[in-house]
Amino acid sequence: MKIHIHKQSTIPFYLQISNQIAQRIHSGLLLENEQLPSLRILADELSISVLTIRKAYKWLEKNGLVWVKPGKGVFVLKKTNRLQEKKDHSNWQQTLGINVVRSQYLMNKESVTYNFSKAVVYPRLLPNKFLAEETQKLLKEDASILTTYGSVQGDEELRIEISKHLLEFQKIRSNHENIIITSGVQQGIDLVSQAVLKPGDSVIVESPCYGGALDIFINKDIHIIPIEMDDEGIRSDLIEDVFHKFKPKLLYVNPSFQNPTGISMSSARRKELIDLAERYNFFILEDDSFGDIYFEQSVRQHPIKYYDRNHHVIYIKGFSKTLAPGVRIAAMLAYGPVFDWLFAVKASMDVGSPLLTQKAILPFLRTDRMRNHVEKLRIALQLRRDTTVDILSNETNRLQFQIPNGGFNLWLSINEPAMDIFDLLKKANEKDISFLPGVACYNNKTNEPSFRISYSLVSEDELSIGLVELCKIINQF
Repeated sequence: MKIHIHKQSTIPFYLQISNQIAQRIHSGLLLENEQLPSLRILADELSISVLTIRKAYKWLEKNGLVWVKPGKGVFVLKKTNRLQEKKDHSNWQQTLGINVVRSQYLMNKESVTYNFSKAVVYPRLLPNKFLAEETQKLLKEDASILTTYGSVQGDEELRIEISKHLLEFQKIRSNHENIIITSGVQQGIDLVSQAVLKPGDSVIVESPCYGGALDIFINKDIHIIPIEMDDEGIRSDLIEDVFHKFKPKLLYVNPSFQNPTGISMSSARRKELIDLAERYNFFILEDDSFGDIYFEQSVRQHPIKYYDRNHHVIYIKGFSKTLAPGVRIAAMLAYGPVFDWLFAVKASMDVGSPLLTQKAILPFLRTDRMRNHVEKLRIALQLRRDTTVDILSNETNRLQFQIPNGGFNLWLSINEPAMDIFDLLKKANEKDISFLPGVACYNNKTNEPSFRISYSLVSEDELSIGLVELCKIINQF
C-alpha cells in the first residue's frame, strides 16, 4: 500500500497516513475486513517510527474505520458504499498492494434513480438528435474517418472555431496554434500535472476543491496546499505566505460557479491572482467548466485568462458538460515552452483525441445553435436550482447552504457536526438516492459533515421526488 509523506507539510505525519488510509476506505479501494500492513512493515516502508504508525492506526480506530484484533493485526471496519465483490479467485490482487490513494467516483452507486452525485446535464436538455445526425452525415460522406487518427494537437478546423468561440463568449484573444484539444477537462488537468509537476512538488487548490482534480494530484504524489474560500473565491491574502514557505509551481482554480460550492470569484480577486502569479512566477490552471451557465447577466465574469498578459494562465474550456458528455471535448490554451511540454505529454498519452467527435461538433460551433442552446440550458438549470432551493428550505431545517448564481451544484452543510456523512449516504442509497460526500472535495478531511447536490442530471419530476425523500432521511437520521 503506497503512502505519500510530505515532510514540508504542516499536517502531522500520523494524520497524513491516517487520512490517506481513510480515503482508500471511503473510496472502496480498501474492502471491509481487509488487513492493513503491520506497524513494523509500514514504518520501515515510510522510514518513520513505529509510534507514528501506531498513532495513525489509533486515529483510524477512534473514528470507527478499523478494528484491532490482538495478536493478529488491524482490519478495515467501515463498510464501503459501493457493492462489495464476492469472494473469488481475484482476491490475490489485493495482496500486491494499492498505488491508487483515492477516487471520488468510487464513493457512490452507479445506478440510482435519483442521481444527485454527478455534475452532468439531463440528456434531454442536450442537442443529442442534431449531433447524431451530424455524425451519421460525416460517416456517410467519408467512412474513412473511423480509420483515421486525429492530430495530436487536435483537428485544425475545430481549433479555429474554438478560437473564434473564445473571443465571442469569453473575450479571450487566442491563436488556434496555441490550442490543444483534450478528451474533456479531466484529461487537461492530468496533462498539466504531468507536464508541470513532479512528485513532491506543491500545488495550491481551493478548499473545498473539485474532487477529480484532487484525485489526480493525490495519486501523482503532489503536495496539496488547500486554501479556504470566502464569498469572492479563494482567499488571495493567504496565498502570499504560502509562496514564501512552500514555493508551489501551480495554482488550480475553478473560478466560475466553482465545483463544488457554486461560488463565483470576483473580478478583483481574479486580478489579484494574476498579480501574484507575476510576482512569484507560478502557473494558474484555470478550469472553466461552468462559466457559460450563469443565471443573471450581472454575475457573469471574464475568465482569469482575460487578464493574463505574460502567459501565466493555462486555460481549459470544457464543452462536454454543456454540449455532449459522450463527446468528451475540451480545449486547452497555453503559450510559451509549456505548450510544447503539454503537446509532448498529450502525444505520449493517447496520440490525439478521436477525430469523429471533433468533427461532429463543428457545425454546432459554426452556427447560432450553440448560442441558442446555451441560453435555453441556462433557463432550464435555473428552474432546477430554484426547485432544489425551495424543497431543501421547506422540507428540513438541518441544512445550511448559499444559493449559487450559476452552474450545476449546491453545496450543503449539516448543522450537526457529529453526523456521519457516509452513514447518511448509505441510507440514501437504500432509497435509490445518491449525492457526493464532502470528503471527496478535501484532501485532508475524512469526517466533513457536508455534501454536494447536483440538480442538473435528473428530470424535473425526479428532482422533486428525490429531494423530498432525501429531506425525510435527513430529518429522521
